[in-house]
Amino acid sequence: MKIASLRLPTSVITGDEIFRVASLGLYITLLLHVLLTGYMRDMQLTALGLSAAVALCALFAAALTRHLRPNISQFGRGRMLLELFAAIFVVTALSLQQGMPNLPLPWLIGMAGLFPLALESMLGLAATFAIALIGLAMNITLDVQPVDWLPQTFATMFVGISAIFLSTALDRGLSAVQQAHANQRRFNAIARATRNAFLITDIRYRIKFSNPALQDVIGYSPEEFDRFGIHPLAHPDDVKEHHRKLRYLRDTPKSSIFSRHRIKHKHGHWVWVETRGFNMLHDDGIDGLMFSIEDISARKDAEVKLNEEHGLLRAVLDLNPSCIYATDTEGRFTISNLTFQRRFGYSSEDELRGKTIHDLFLRQVPKTQQRTACELAERLYQLDMQVIRSGVPQQDQELQGLWDSDLRSWFRVNKYPLHDAQGKIAGMLCIARDITDRKEYEMRLQHQALHDPLTGLPNRRYLLKAISDAMAKAQESSCQLAMLFCDLDFFKSVNDTHGHDFGDKCLTEITRRILAELPTQDFVARFGGNEFVVLAQVGIDEAKAKAESLLQAVSQQLTIDDTVVKIQTSIGIAMLEREHRNPSELIRDADAAMYQAKERGRNRAEIFDASLLFNTTKRAQMDVALRFALERNELKLVYQPKVSIINGAVKGFELLLRWNNPQYGAISPTEFIPVAESSGLVVPIGLWVLEEACKQLCAWQADYPEMKHITLAVNVSMRQLLQSSFLDDVTGILERTGVSPGLIELELTETSAMANPMQTIENLSRLKKLGLRLALDDFGTGYSSLAYLQKLPIDVLKIDKAFVQGLDKNPGDAEIVRLILALAQTLNLDTVAEGVETRGDMMKLKKMGCYLAQGFAFSPPVNADMAGEMLRDAQHYQVA
Repeated sequence: MKIASLRLPTSVITGDEIFRVASLGLYITLLLHVLLTGYMRDMQLTALGLSAAVALCALFAAALTRHLRPNISQFGRGRMLLELFAAIFVVTALSLQQGMPNLPLPWLIGMAGLFPLALESMLGLAATFAIALIGLAMNITLDVQPVDWLPQTFATMFVGISAIFLSTALDRGLSAVQQAHANQRRFNAIARATRNAFLITDIRYRIKFSNPALQDVIGYSPEEFDRFGIHPLAHPDDVKEHHRKLRYLRDTPKSSIFSRHRIKHKHGHWVWVETRGFNMLHDDGIDGLMFSIEDISARKDAEVKLNEEHGLLRAVLDLNPSCIYATDTEGRFTISNLTFQRRFGYSSEDELRGKTIHDLFLRQVPKTQQRTACELAERLYQLDMQVIRSGVPQQDQELQGLWDSDLRSWFRVNKYPLHDAQGKIAGMLCIARDITDRKEYEMRLQHQALHDPLTGLPNRRYLLKAISDAMAKAQESSCQLAMLFCDLDFFKSVNDTHGHDFGDKCLTEITRRILAELPTQDFVARFGGNEFVVLAQVGIDEAKAKAESLLQAVSQQLTIDDTVVKIQTSIGIAMLEREHRNPSELIRDADAAMYQAKERGRNRAEIFDASLLFNTTKRAQMDVALRFALERNELKLVYQPKVSIINGAVKGFELLLRWNNPQYGAISPTEFIPVAESSGLVVPIGLWVLEEACKQLCAWQADYPEMKHITLAVNVSMRQLLQSSFLDDVTGILERTGVSPGLIELELTETSAMANPMQTIENLSRLKKLGLRLALDDFGTGYSSLAYLQKLPIDVLKIDKAFVQGLDKNPGDAEIVRLILALAQTLNLDTVAEGVETRGDMMKLKKMGCYLAQGFAFSPPVNADMAGEMLRDAQHYQVA
């Protein structure tokens, strides 16, 4: 149905149109009246009459032209007044002509009813009164009786006023029609421009009117509706409810309905529409049911998509393990996820909306804890408000104990300001993720990185930081700081004897003892394998006391897995001085004092002084220099003869090592041998010594065949013996030099041999199989077990010089020597007394049954040439 079907009248009769037709009639009749009167009465016109006749003809011509060409002739106020005056002139002049009827008023009445139609109301009224007055004046002039002209005067006034009212009514009607046409055009423009479809149907729902948008909605044109009688088809799921609403609209006057349903498009798909219906049957202008139909398919799709996205967002929020919430500018919750809700005992977002963090905390705790809960809630509230007030996000903050029920939990918190459409801050979004497991894992890693896994004590890395902090604090507060450096004596032998698991248990127990002995404010760390460091803010006297208590605590016997051991320690004490610039220097001094304690007999404490620093520096420098000693030929060998006390004959030599350094000069073996042991240089030096000894012995045997039973003793360290390649190295030396293995005597100290007796027995047994002689040096100074001693495949016991030189002074030393000789005789071992310096010592040894000795009583160590001369001359010493 087209919009043009609602038509209004295209034209309305106006006062101008009536004037156009009536004026022509008036002038025609007046002209015919003049012609007819003149013809019948043979009237002669005066000059005035002729002028009136000409004017009448002119008025007739103008009226005829105005009628035939209405678009050309335009009405105007001046033209109408001129024409009115001309018409009055014509009627007046003709009425005064001889032979014309005496009554001009009928024509004046006609003009009174005609001209007000083309003039404005006030001009029309003035014209009416003017015409009436002119008629009155003419009737008086013509001596017409009042009884004749008075009714005509009233008629003139009545006709003129009626014409004015008629003209006004016609103008108003014209305005109304024009307004209606304007409204019609506006309605048509709106109906065509709007995207909503408009329908007007009759009571049977037949379409009376529709706009073009209907075709855009359902695809059918108005012609198709008219031609095929098509009705929009509702979706089967919506049709029942939609028809119910239509019936209600039809049967209820002035009612309206709203319906959201689907209708079928011309192309077969369903279109979502929103329909608003209005019962306008009471309105004569519409007389039907009016519908506004909006296509909401795009909006419906957007709603579906929005719902899906909202569902997805809700799922993301609720499935997210983080606590997520948003607040307004007053701190009231607007959005929250399921994790946050459950943490505070809520089941939905609606329950939580509008509450504050204070409400949540106070809800969870009893009255006795409300003060603490309020303080914690206020702290979180202020953090949220800080983001809202500043507009600056807070990202990746790691906080502990955000919620009252999780004071030990850790959270990674991100907070962001929320802005409204105008860019103003409208609230705050918080995402708090529980990172307790990760944080605890990081702290465990950090603890593991800074603590010893066996004892749980701080490790070296942690110690360095603690020393640095303690040094800074001590220097700021001018307080004293002492370091105790503890090193367990011969702990390696415990590991070698009983295994590392046993050693670990010993370390754990020793750690417990150290911690039990010290106050909690002292810092205890494990510096190395069997090294412990104690930091204490005490003076030197208190540090000594601590060291003594540690010595006693550590030296008490340990029982581990039914095995009893006794472990001792050496302690070095260093006080913080102004000269200490870093932790390493303080450790260096304490370490130097600890080595001093070991050198002075172990199981003791020593205090660092300047001389120790010199010795420590010298030791480090010797370590460097010793590495180049071999290649620079700084090492020399000397030979001390071993002499028979029976006949004074030389039975062999002990090979001794000497070092002559350009910087330090002649260095005693007691100084550089420990350096070589600790640095590992004793292994290559020892092999060089052994090979040089074998070469020298081969040379002597070649030069002095009669001395073929001479032996050569070479010292071997435990470090050499534990080398996996030592046996192969010794075998290679024996093969290269061709020396008889039975003439080479390897000496091992009692202390080092007992450090790991089982491995010592195994390694010495392998050397014994090569044919080498084995000697146990410094016997009596260690702690040999008779059970192990019996198993050692040794040939010689060497009596330490400390017992030999005390024979005249200490009766106990003499008894020890007798016991050693008795033990050697029982085990069928040879004996050699070391350090024999007087004939008295020699004679006493001879009486005790020791028949082989060495020392200054016979000869100091000599070079190879002098030793060769002894062999060449078959030198015998006076022993009688």
